[in-house]
Amino acid sequence: MLFKRRAASAFVRKLLYFALICGLLWLLWLGLGGVMSTGEGDQALEALNEFYMMEQAGNFGDSWELFHSQMKKRFEKSTYVQQRAHVFMQDMGTDTFTFELSEPQAEYDIRTEQSGDELGKAYRITVTQHYKTRFGTFDIVQPCYVTQEGEEWRVLWIYKHKE
Repeated sequence: MLFKRRAASAFVRKLLYFALICGLLWLLWLGLGGVMSTGEGDQALEALNEFYMMEQAGNFGDSWELFHSQMKKRFEKSTYVQQRAHVFMQDMGTDTFTFELSEPQAEYDIRTEQSGDELGKAYRITVTQHYKTRFGTFDIVQPCYVTQEGEEWRVLWIYKHKE
């Protein structure tokens, strides 16, 4: 009887050691994964989410502030605010929209225009905006890019011409 208790006790002890080692290895794996990933994709996703939340609220002036400098050259702030409000709110007859963002995909050396400067590393995120308008419901699907400009994450749209 004593032998069975010792054997069972030894088995339980080994099982606990095995579980402890597995748990420590799992924590080490998670820790290394966190150290090795830069989290840049998540930061890019957060910046684009903030941009579209402002757009969703009709706050086009503050969303314009999140544009990359190349986009700000393309649109003056007052023009962007007026045109965005006019097209989406007045012409389409909608107050807001819902949106979804895809997972960020890192890309390198993209250009907003064929003759534009290369941006280096950027994250491509597809945005799907869902509208309910006086003309019916529809979706706009647009690939967007987010890259760092200085210390800030900035939004870009691509304007490549198809040949």
